[in-house]
Amino acid sequence: MPKPHWQRRVLQEVVAVARQGWLIPQRPGRLRQHADAEHLVVFIHGFFASSGVFRPMAFALAHEGLAPRQVHFDYAPIGSIEGNARRLAKVIEEARVPGPVTVIAHSLGGLIARHAIQHLGVRVDALVTLGTPHHGTPHARPWPLRLAKELSPGSLPLTSLAATRHRLEATEVTSIVASSDVLVHADSSALDGSRVVHIDGVGHHGVLYDPRAWEAVREAIRSAVRRGAGAAVEAPPAPNVTDRAG
Repeated sequence: MPKPHWQRRVLQEVVAVARQGWLIPQRPGRLRQHADAEHLVVFIHGFFASSGVFRPMAFALAHEGLAPRQVHFDYAPIGSIEGNARRLAKVIEEARVPGPVTVIAHSLGGLIARHAIQHLGVRVDALVTLGTPHHGTPHARPWPLRLAKELSPGSLPLTSLAATRHRLEATEVTSIVASSDVLVHADSSALDGSRVVHIDGVGHHGVLYDPRAWEAVREAIRSAVRRGAGAAVEAPPAPNVTDRAG
């Protein structure tokens, strides 16, 4: 007799968590260059994880030529959203390329990316969040860590991000919502005004390895590259300074 849907989903999430336990120690290094690239793809993991959780997706995108130049941003489960965002801003600036920047962020990583964009003015052309608690999650309230408390609904960082949502207007945002996510409710992981992609049958961790989520990431990267190419074509030619009279 086949297992009920809820049992299969629980089992899938358990497998995803076990997979992360194997991937977390396998950090790929901050900057990975697979080929020459005009655009940059930045990966930001979630709470109590590492850049290793993005290894399967990052490898596939590099193999497909969609993310030849990658930054993998790591942070410890301490500090604050603002402090980690300042580190992220510096890392992106150091890895800057002439073309567009796409950020792929899981859970808390999406809030760190938003702070960098909305409060520090970091230019990001496309942002994809997977299971990010844009409006917080009540599951964070019991945790004593400051970074966890900032994930609680109504926290000062979340209130500030909501008040400055308009500063994301220049960034194409995709919210990937896992329907079986028990840590972050669907209403919280779908950012207002963004392109929302619902992934049925996966949980908070399993969404990182779901092919439908990967396809949404691919489309976000392609869209950012297309927009970047269009901007380059429309830009007026730079003045030839050698023609200026002395």
